[in-house]
Amino acid sequence: MSDLDATLRTLDAAGPLTAEDHERAAATLDRIVATSFDRPAPARRPRRRLLVAAVAAVAAAAGAAIILPGNLGAGRAYASWTPVPTALTDAEIDLVGPECRDGLKDGSLDIERAKLVLAERRGEYVAMLYRTDDPDVSGSCLAHNVPGDDDVDDVKWGVGGSSGPSQIAPAGQYMEGAIADFKEASITDGAVGPDVTGVTIRTGDLAVQATVRNGRYVVWWPCPAFEWADKTHLREIFTVDLTLRDGTIIPAAKPWRPR
Repeated sequence: MSDLDATLRTLDAAGPLTAEDHERAAATLDRIVATSFDRPAPARRPRRRLLVAAVAAVAAAAGAAIILPGNLGAGRAYASWTPVPTALTDAEIDLVGPECRDGLKDGSLDIERAKLVLAERRGEYVAMLYRTDDPDVSGSCLAHNVPGDDDVDDVKWGVGGSSGPSQIAPAGQYMEGAIADFKEASITDGAVGPDVTGVTIRTGDLAVQATVRNGRYVVWWPCPAFEWADKTHLREIFTVDLTLRDGTIIPAAKPWRPR
């Protein structure tokens, strides 16, 4: 039995699952698979910290969730964080990009083929999203870089996706991608329909505007994405609002999942 199988068995719901539960859980787990990385930085390179990724989209459907455990020690305060992102300059991408790619190359993302599809800044932190469409795999990275400074540190990264090709979200809907929960901060990405122009994450008192471009979105915020529903099951503690091209807002939208 693999480590993943063993983990899943410990997180099964207490009651028996229906055939539909198993099918929905298997489909979701195939679509969202998260990995984490922890390797020491070479001498004179920026400090890196472990990313802890959690996938809980199946929690409601089949009473299962996955946590990839690691170092959850206290980290840098995100005091400079802003709910509205700004775009990165070419110089900032050239500075932070190599540090992100260096970490992502050890995961299941083919970093040689992956393209940078989204990049944003919120205060002193930069988020970057690299992707391949076939297979459908995203690599997210969060790094500390003071605007105007050439120092990059506190780099976190994670990879999520599936073995199949990517799919296009229908009009007026979105597809949830991998969700990385660092405990101190969370980052997620996904796909949106062609008429979706805005994605807003709502959690607690925060309303966080995502970066949306070419049918994809990425967003991060300075708090956890999950809480324990009980001793074995996680649940998301955020909702997603969609803004359509005609100005329509869909509050607490439910993610579209291929059948």
